[in-house]
Amino acid sequence: MNINNSPWIQQLKRTRPLDTIKENTQADVVIVGGGIAGVSTAYFILKNTNRKVLLIEAGKIAHGATGHNAGQIVSYFEKQLAGIAEEFGMDLAVEAQKDINSAWELLQGICSDLKLQTPFYEFSGYAGISDFDEIITHLKNATVSHKYGINSETLMIAEESDVLSKIPKEYEGLYTIMPAKDILELLETENTIYVAAISGRKGCMNSASFSEEVVGSLLSNYPDRFSLFEESPVKEIILEKDSAVLKIKEYEVTAKRVVLCTNGFEKFTITNNSGESFDKRFHENVTGTIGYMSAYVDERDRSPVAISYIDTNNIEDPYFYLTRRPYDGEENQKHNLICVGGPELIIEDTNVYSKTEHDYPEKAIENIDKFLHSSYKHSPEGNIDFKYKWHGLMGYTPNGVRLIGEEPRNTVLIYNLGCNGIGILPSIFGGSKISRIIKGENMKPSIFDPR
Repeated sequence: MNINNSPWIQQLKRTRPLDTIKENTQADVVIVGGGIAGVSTAYFILKNTNRKVLLIEAGKIAHGATGHNAGQIVSYFEKQLAGIAEEFGMDLAVEAQKDINSAWELLQGICSDLKLQTPFYEFSGYAGISDFDEIITHLKNATVSHKYGINSETLMIAEESDVLSKIPKEYEGLYTIMPAKDILELLETENTIYVAAISGRKGCMNSASFSEEVVGSLLSNYPDRFSLFEESPVKEIILEKDSAVLKIKEYEVTAKRVVLCTNGFEKFTITNNSGESFDKRFHENVTGTIGYMSAYVDERDRSPVAISYIDTNNIEDPYFYLTRRPYDGEENQKHNLICVGGPELIIEDTNVYSKTEHDYPEKAIENIDKFLHSSYKHSPEGNIDFKYKWHGLMGYTPNGVRLIGEEPRNTVLIYNLGCNGIGILPSIFGGSKISRIIKGENMKPSIFDPR
């Protein structure tokens, strides 16, 4: 089935004319990629510096991964915090977590500053755990969070569960014991395989609508310093010592700095005329995973929520995520949109993926339907009528950590890329950090630094 019907793209209220590149031009900073990372980076550079910014997008604003995601907002990494500490050291791991936590306020600041109308919901979300090893992994993370004063999630374990007797005494005080029925109620499930739940700060929003609205505000607020070209794919980036040239169609764009805000699957070459070549290694540094998602409309009006369900015994799909939010697709009616994802496909050659031509496997729909009936107690009876079915390509760096910073072989090039499956808050923090780099601030070492 060639299906990719994203609710976030469907809800876009686009009124701008589409402007493509039509002549040679120049800017202080050129940003490549018009998703939430590129849009946020443009916002912070314009707000925090006096630079002239040009945003280049190969397709349309927010029509890539930003418009084909699950829309959950979370402040954790794809890689566990304890694992990050092992790789980079405790100090850098703790600072990185604080950086991502700070993106909540950065996001709120953007919404307030630009008076955005895109709904942004924030609440306590949950993750259901069925496995003892997952509980221990969380307790290792909680040990770091507690010791260094990072805002920590809360772990709750069912008092009836036999896992309690297995937990080492060193973790006492890092979890709460409560009746199993209360844990199942928080997870909105009747599936007794879940013996523990994690509670933490979560949210949801239509990041495509957010990006489109931010771009409109920037064009209005900074007419002399901000411009945008869509459907203008970059063919080559040529880096010199103090500048860069971007070849786009038959035109050239000259800039002092270039910021890549993409998922890492660029179909262009990077030529470094001032140092060691790195084009091939850069493009091979990111692997691709296709995530499959579906959504249905529920006529009941329940509060927004984001819940993850981890069942490591399910070899095929051990992780599902569910987001519920108000749905404005029906006039004058209070409905919810229930979005679910989990099935994934790892691909070695990202060039074979197409948003419009890639098949949506029947098996993914079957597995999502099966999950809903087994683990979400509010799911409809019988086969679920999914109004939306969509997929998106996620870029994974080798260690699961976003790249934010200057390319060490030529600092004209800067990165804010690699969504690693969790992209909204890291993208926004990355945009803020990039603006500080361009402003000339000295940056402390970070796990996000390109190496």
